[in-house]
Amino acid sequence: MLLPLLLAACATKPNTIELTDWQFEYNGKWYPATVPGFIHTDLMANGIIPDPYYCTNEDSVRWVSDSLWIYRTYLHYDKLPDGDTLWLVFEGLAGNASLWIGNPYPEDTINGVIIVPQHIWSMDNMFCRYEIPLPGVKQMMKQYVFKDSIPIMIMFEPLNDSVREAEYGITLPDRRAFTRMAPYQPGWDWGPKLPTCGIWKSVYITNKPHPQPLSSEVRRAFSFPYRNVRLIQEPDSIGQSFYFIADTGVSTPLSSEERGKGVRLFIKGANWIPVHSFPVDDKANRYRYRLLLTSAKEAGFNMLRVWGGGIYEHDYFYDLCDSLGIMVWQDFIFAGSPYPDNAEMLNNIYHEVRQQVSRIAKHPCVVLWCGNNEVKNGWEDWGWQGQFNWTPEQRARLEKAMDTIFGYPSTSSNSSTSSILAKAVKDCDPLQRPYITTSPLYGWGHPECVTHGDSHYWGVWWGEEPFEKYAEKTGRFMSEYGFQSYPMMSTIRQFCPEEQLSIDSPTLRSHQKHGRGREIIDKAMRQYYGFDSKSLSLEDYCYVSQLLQAWGVGYGILQHIKQQPHCMGTLYWQLNDCWPVASWSSIDYYGNWKALHYRVQALYADDVDLSKWEQYYSVYPKDRTYPEPRYTVNSSLITHHSSLQVTITAQSDLYDVYLDTDPHINGHFTRNIFDLTAGESVTTTFIPTDPKADVSHAKITVKTLNEVMHGA
Repeated sequence: MLLPLLLAACATKPNTIELTDWQFEYNGKWYPATVPGFIHTDLMANGIIPDPYYCTNEDSVRWVSDSLWIYRTYLHYDKLPDGDTLWLVFEGLAGNASLWIGNPYPEDTINGVIIVPQHIWSMDNMFCRYEIPLPGVKQMMKQYVFKDSIPIMIMFEPLNDSVREAEYGITLPDRRAFTRMAPYQPGWDWGPKLPTCGIWKSVYITNKPHPQPLSSEVRRAFSFPYRNVRLIQEPDSIGQSFYFIADTGVSTPLSSEERGKGVRLFIKGANWIPVHSFPVDDKANRYRYRLLLTSAKEAGFNMLRVWGGGIYEHDYFYDLCDSLGIMVWQDFIFAGSPYPDNAEMLNNIYHEVRQQVSRIAKHPCVVLWCGNNEVKNGWEDWGWQGQFNWTPEQRARLEKAMDTIFGYPSTSSNSSTSSILAKAVKDCDPLQRPYITTSPLYGWGHPECVTHGDSHYWGVWWGEEPFEKYAEKTGRFMSEYGFQSYPMMSTIRQFCPEEQLSIDSPTLRSHQKHGRGREIIDKAMRQYYGFDSKSLSLEDYCYVSQLLQAWGVGYGILQHIKQQPHCMGTLYWQLNDCWPVASWSSIDYYGNWKALHYRVQALYADDVDLSKWEQYYSVYPKDRTYPEPRYTVNSSLITHHSSLQVTITAQSDLYDVYLDTDPHINGHFTRNIFDLTAGESVTTTFIPTDPKADVSHAKITVKTLNEVMHGA
């Protein structure tokens, strides 16, 4: 009796079918495409372009973003869901895209009939979900020439930001502002110039749309340690506070006035950028998410700031943060420029932010919405008015646009209830988590940067100030600051040919995106270590640059922790890289912890001994005495070939001991970059980024600052 019911159940068509069988066209031929994906990843998979991360290949693929690209698939009649009106749903399209029904070339005719493609829809927001009705498709297939299948195609035209700028009539500091694309993809001072396009999220056809609700219940996450997190911004005797309180969590004591309101949290973390220039939610990138977020947790983080120049992250990222107990400061994806206020853009932004808030608000890890990265800072401090010769009318229009979109703060309140973004939070976040209009409230050239709100302090680095300036320039909440380093030589070898292993080679210059990066590092290295890129080998220079970064950023973190409750948070720039590069990151693109991450792990520990670190920072490295290094190393294989346990014993005082594997295996040690006194031992475990990596034949290599000091 059950058999007919089972057969009937098997015969029932699903309401939704995912469309994954796509092709893309190149030089008149069709190639298989991976969806979700980007045109660059598809071109690489088919051997048409080289890996743009290797050597100087970034330059050789610039033509990709200037070309027209076509993707196609087929809707098959017998696989379509039931219903007369079908809906084509794109969770994410990157680029200037248009949807067509029909084939672009005569040789692809169906039943001998050439079909003129019909334009159905246009889409130009990477961060919007599009639901497109396709009424009568089944009737067309039954009654017209398509018969059993109908082709659909997506055409990606090159971005037309210059045309949009001309139509708008006002020159903006960055043309990226005219298109809703990930701002970092056309290049940043740590990222390659790889603007791209593609079907970067899932696409499916259904018999009914599934719109994102305007409000949704926040997912339960019983492991999440913080409840009812609130941001406190209040005038006080110093200026204006900026700190978080919660019902539970790691806390500092409250004043009598705050009792009953929750516990005050000292925030420890970093800024987060996308894990890849082509940030698809695929197996490889999920691997990166897990590695980076578990490394953040291992280093004592309780917050990450999702920076406004990247992307609204995939749900997988927020799921991991939920499970790991890492709070998220979520920037809306606007960065470093005013944005146009024409009706099309405002409508685009309106739908984008409501969709994204409704989606992301389901996650308890999110504790703050922030309107943008450095738009107010740039408006007030970066000389745009003089540079672009705006008329008073143009200036007034742009200032009004900032107020319409973000809520431009005319006072120090840094809040809004009437802007497009503020209303999206009010209407679509069921927990009504706080919204601030911009970060930072004041740029680092203003005295208020240390008394009011959050601060991006870039006097160290951009201003080339010494690290000691952090003691004087500690703000109420340090949401950006940092210093660059090069990756270790073992990382450089993975993207640089042997013949280009020199600091001035084309490859090393290509993988240093800051115009003065090496010069700034050299200046600080001479001050604190007595070396620079001219006096050291490339290998030693990369190593010492990391020690320098750990020294400087670590000193800043120490000041921020010491100056509680004046300062109640420290988020350094930046946790991760989107490609292999010299940058401000504490973990390189391949997952190797840099010296900074080990330093952060020590300073973010709940039981950190601040007096020990104050003593450590009382003497510059160049002023120490360095004996000839003497030590013994013993290693043993543990846990079924997946990790190595290493013990190093010092016979002389050792400074900044750096352990690595030979041949190099990407990964990190549970403890690395440490000092040893004569007779002292340290046991540490090497954990490869790939759990399947064979470490059984790896040897342990040791580098110390002693060797560099004696060899220079």
